[in-house]
Amino acid sequence: MPALWRLSKRPEPYLAVLALVAVGIVLDAFRPAQAQLTAGWCVDAVHAYQRFGRPVANRYIRCRYSPTGSEYSIQAVQKYGIARGIVLTLRRLASCRQSVKMGTFDPVARLRSNSPVDPCPNGA
Repeated sequence: MPALWRLSKRPEPYLAVLALVAVGIVLDAFRPAQAQLTAGWCVDAVHAYQRFGRPVANRYIRCRYSPTGSEYSIQAVQKYGIARGIVLTLRRLASCRQSVKMGTFDPVARLRSNSPVDPCPNGA
């Protein structure tokens, strides 16, 4: 049996590749939102859902919010990056209940800055 064939039967090479991909994804999340490859992939996946999945889902699911969940996800990922964008999207999806009125406006939140506030903004 050739050596490469024997190596392909063992789980270690696959686990090593999987670990490298996971590390790459995590490191990509630390880049600015506009430069993240994973954010672009996420936006592409949501666009694919909008094109192919939404027509099927619309028979059973109606969005209560404006913008819709998929539009919200795209905006959140583009604005804040993959990690924070996914968290905001999951929170938004979890908040979707029958008690929410149809057409409720709920844009992507503007997050607070962690920088200290200058008590004397005029330099006084």
